[in-house]
Amino acid sequence: MVELREISTENFEECISLSLTEEQRKFMAPNAYSLAEAYALQNEGKYAPLPYAIYSGETMVGFIMAVYQPKDADDPEDETVFYLSRMMIDRRYQGKGHGKKALSKMIQILKSFCSSADAVVLSCSRENAAAYKLYRSFGFKDTGEYDDAGDVYCRLDLK
Repeated sequence: MVELREISTENFEECISLSLTEEQRKFMAPNAYSLAEAYALQNEGKYAPLPYAIYSGETMVGFIMAVYQPKDADDPEDETVFYLSRMMIDRRYQGKGHGKKALSKMIQILKSFCSSADAVVLSCSRENAAAYKLYRSFGFKDTGEYDDAGDVYCRLDLK
């Protein structure tokens, strides 16, 4: 059974020791970077980071993080969204369905965190075929827009 658990002092070291394959490393920042980013965002107070360790039973198999981004009241075209900034499964546990189960659970958490959010957005390299295929299987649509790294933005409407 896959479940998402909050990052704590008890599991922090294990989380930052998770690793990807050599090929996958070019697509994603290390977990330590993501947790530092979560800390900075939390301190800034504008956005709410939601980092979780992914467990299969009692074994940590991955890491996932979304950031709640409320609508900017000064921008009439802005939306309330969650930005799925990280999702990784450790190289030792890939290909077992953990990513699919974790993403499903994360979407449930996001919907309960803010039921009025418009969408979940993310950026993904099309070269990262397994991740791109996974996101598309959940209904994420390729927006045709790209981030500064050349990754395509994908969007899952929640309404």
